[in-house]
Amino acid sequence: MKKFYDYFIAFHKDYFNIWMYLACLLFIAATIVFNYTWPGGNFEDNFIDNKFVSTNLRPIFFFLTHALTFWGCLFIIWLFRRKKDKIFTPAFFLKSSVAFLLLGIDRSFFIYHQLKEIVPGPTLLFYYKCVANLSSFLTMFLPLFLFKYLFDRQEKFGLYGLKFNKINFIPYWVMLGLMIPILYSAITFIPEIQNYYPTYRRTGGLRFANYYHIAETTAIAIYESVYISDFIFTELFFRGVLVISFARLLGKNCVIPMAASYAALHFGKPLGETISSIFGGYILGVIALYSKNIWGGVFVHGGIALFMDLFGIMKMNQ
Repeated sequence: MKKFYDYFIAFHKDYFNIWMYLACLLFIAATIVFNYTWPGGNFEDNFIDNKFVSTNLRPIFFFLTHALTFWGCLFIIWLFRRKKDKIFTPAFFLKSSVAFLLLGIDRSFFIYHQLKEIVPGPTLLFYYKCVANLSSFLTMFLPLFLFKYLFDRQEKFGLYGLKFNKINFIPYWVMLGLMIPILYSAITFIPEIQNYYPTYRRTGGLRFANYYHIAETTAIAIYESVYISDFIFTELFFRGVLVISFARLLGKNCVIPMAASYAALHFGKPLGETISSIFGGYILGVIALYSKNIWGGVFVHGGIALFMDLFGIMKMNQ
């Protein structure tokens, strides 16, 4: 844990400005209020996903959602640090535009109708949920090799932090352990969280199990394994690309905008989870900035998601 402490001391030294941080928090809060006060309750769910789910405009809306939150937060930082840091350059706008377009395409992946033609009806929803979680291998992981070749071919951090060199997982076990009672309390006492988790509940897992004459626990194991694998791609983009890669152009200035864009990723989730993602994203961003590695974040992020689902399944079966 001392290494993490050193990371945070080094990050905030000569950087922390209470007014800059408050201004960024107000901006992020404004984006959250906009999303959750949209008529019907949620801009992402009731506008983007409802009206544009299978159209060519959906990637553009997700591009704008993430790019504008990142650029807007970075603009606030620029107002405070314009005499110290050169931020808005043509190289930055080109690279960030390509990155967020890639994210927009990734988030817009929709193969429900194609699957409907090839899988048995009772299993359709389960297959779709699993394929949707695995789709980022094609829409995020593979394109990032080209992205790195175009923008970061001289860098030696591997594919944006995906390397197993001398990782000490003990601090991450401690972080996850501290979160477990909080997660259990959230599932137990917060109705909004109870209504959202487990995500397994929306997969039709029991119908899938009955169709193939297998135990439902097998369906749960299949889904949860696929579900947590998606967090590799989430960390790869938000902590790998937006922090490790953009640090060359932005330095420390990449972390807070990443946390803002990361909060936007949670707009379809319960409000409390979206708010907590700001601070979780910030912490993991600082760690990624100095460690040049994302596997600890994958472990913590995936672990939190898994425990939320498992606790939700426990409550569902009570």
